[in-house]
Amino acid sequence: MTKGFKHYWLWLPIVWALSILLITSIQLPERTRDNNEVGFVFVSEKHEHANKLLAAFVRTANQKGFIPVPTSSEDSRVLEKEKLDALIDRGVEAIFVTTLDESFIRSSLERAEREGIPIIAIDRMIDHESVVTSVMSDNVEIGRMAANHIAAQHAGLERPIRVVEVRGTAKVRSTIDRSLGLTEYDKAHDNLQVVASITGNYDTFQAEIEMSRWLDAEIPFDAVFSHNDDNTFGVVRALESHGLSDKTLVSVDGVTGIYPLIHSGKVDATVVQSPNEMIEVGFKALEHHLNGKKIASHYYSSSYLYEGLTKD
Repeated sequence: MTKGFKHYWLWLPIVWALSILLITSIQLPERTRDNNEVGFVFVSEKHEHANKLLAAFVRTANQKGFIPVPTSSEDSRVLEKEKLDALIDRGVEAIFVTTLDESFIRSSLERAEREGIPIIAIDRMIDHESVVTSVMSDNVEIGRMAANHIAAQHAGLERPIRVVEVRGTAKVRSTIDRSLGLTEYDKAHDNLQVVASITGNYDTFQAEIEMSRWLDAEIPFDAVFSHNDDNTFGVVRALESHGLSDKTLVSVDGVTGIYPLIHSGKVDATVVQSPNEMIEVGFKALEHHLNGKKIASHYYSSSYLYEGLTKD
């Protein structure tokens, strides 16, 4: 016994380590907003515009001293809500979100408000008191801008310009607002008529299928307003497969692949959005909010019509 007692100190480091391990495993706190993390739920990595928003979010978060925690909803309303709830459970400082359906995530937005986690809507307008602010393009104005450009291209026409609208995803606010801008122009002027509205779902493959199906009916038209460049790629394929090269085609976004189509004359113009500006304004609004300053319910980022390098 004396011999064993003499060497008891050899066990002290092991006992101490086990005690610390036991204590930390019991008392380890859940992640809280003290970790300075900011989440971002964005729609999908397959969209270049979304990837621009993602890159700007990560870059700006790091510049501002936040830890970026981005996650994709993969174009799924259900997954979007799950990802939003997961970030709330994580206890992040704030959440940026580009939503597919604001009504579907309403309960999550309300929960974030109860938890004291500010929500910043990016590239979408969300009209709900739980959202601190929304930062996006003026999508109603984008619709009007497209309509004005189409009208200018057919100024000498002695009948209404027949326009096909290739819409984005149903229930998404940008889809609703871009359509509203076109419709408002249609109602206010007698030189333009929307003859069809089909759903491209912001997806090249679906836009090509739906446009091709509509073209098979051989209904006369003069121009197309496509709600984004991904739609437009599909519309161009459909027009080419039907031997149509004389239609005015106006798009939205300004992704890399659209510029060669504009320069070659296959697309007339695109309304270029400002994803970097959206994110920068979003973080400025967040900082003001965290410092107790009043901010606006929404902010519009800049956008402009790109017709090519030169126009004769």
